[in-house]
Amino acid sequence: MLLGPPDTIALTSSEKVRLTQLETVVERTLDGFLECGRALAEIRNKRLYRQDFATWEDYCIRKWGLVYSRANELIRTTEIAESLLASCAGPGGDAPLPDNLSPDTLRPLQRLDAPLQSVVWRLASRVSEHPTHHVVSKIVRLVQAAINQDASGNGAAAKTAPPASEKKVFVLSLHRLAESRVPACVIIQGD
Repeated sequence: MLLGPPDTIALTSSEKVRLTQLETVVERTLDGFLECGRALAEIRNKRLYRQDFATWEDYCIRKWGLVYSRANELIRTTEIAESLLASCAGPGGDAPLPDNLSPDTLRPLQRLDAPLQSVVWRLASRVSEHPTHHVVSKIVRLVQAAINQDASGNGAAAKTAPPASEKKVFVLSLHRLAESRVPACVIIQGD
């Protein structure tokens, strides 16, 4: 009988079956990151790796050759994509996710709160039908700079975070901008 690493907890038969199903998804779809990210999240959150691996980090490295931070990043990017699908990119949404979307394209959105993520994605979708990492990253930097700009307007970084009321006004302004008829290239160039 094969024993797992010390301090591990055996899986039930249904958990073993589910682990096999989820690992098949990861194996088959490392390039199709949404399905892969969902499978990895479930494996991590339910600790389905626990029979053969003591830690999530050990599982990621030994099973998939991924550093666990990369696996966690993939999971966070999947969560962003799911949030976008629920807000603006789903069926009937105004900013769909391209079929060949890379997790690297969405990675810059991790630096923003969820409401800003959907606004930035809308803007990026106006710039290009298939937004790139570069485009999304540039919009994120512009949004972060605007949020952190000193209230005096001198361009210096603010010493404290803006109050929630100012953030709400900013998000609403960005929503209007994303829905406006201003050419997207003008938005990105910052003109």
